[in-house]
Amino acid sequence: MKNILNTSNREEIFSRISILTETDNALWGKMSVNDMLCHLADQVRVAINQIKVKDFSNFFSRTIASKLVLLGMPAPKGKVKTFSEIDLAKGNGTKPTSFENDKTLLKKIVSDFLEKDSSFNYQPHGAFGSFGREQWGRIIYLHFDYHLKQFGV
Repeated sequence: MKNILNTSNREEIFSRISILTETDNALWGKMSVNDMLCHLADQVRVAINQIKVKDFSNFFSRTIASKLVLLGMPAPKGKVKTFSEIDLAKGNGTKPTSFENDKTLLKKIVSDFLEKDSSFNYQPHGAFGSFGREQWGRIIYLHFDYHLKQFGV
């Protein structure tokens, strides 16, 4: 299964990010391409405890839904809500700066994630509960893939 920890999977994601232009429009949803870059960076910041999110997980989401998502069950387009703490539509999360700067910052925060090892105290996922390095790497890949498809790359 694809994971941001895997070098070839990461290079594929970074290659797709490099194709993006600041005039790209979303195929669904309301985010701009810059918003999306900041949103992806915020997800990684959540994983490495730079942004705290509330735990709204429950027994079902921790035991069944998390497994299905990690196995690659596709998220319905435009139906999954983000963590309130990083929801740009609510005025939260990292605000876009310049397009190229936001692309650079996204790659930097992924590098920060990669520097952590399995002994690092990763933040639990707000919806799915306790996640270690491998699970965060997998869901980061899936989340990036979802939003890159949203912008046609």
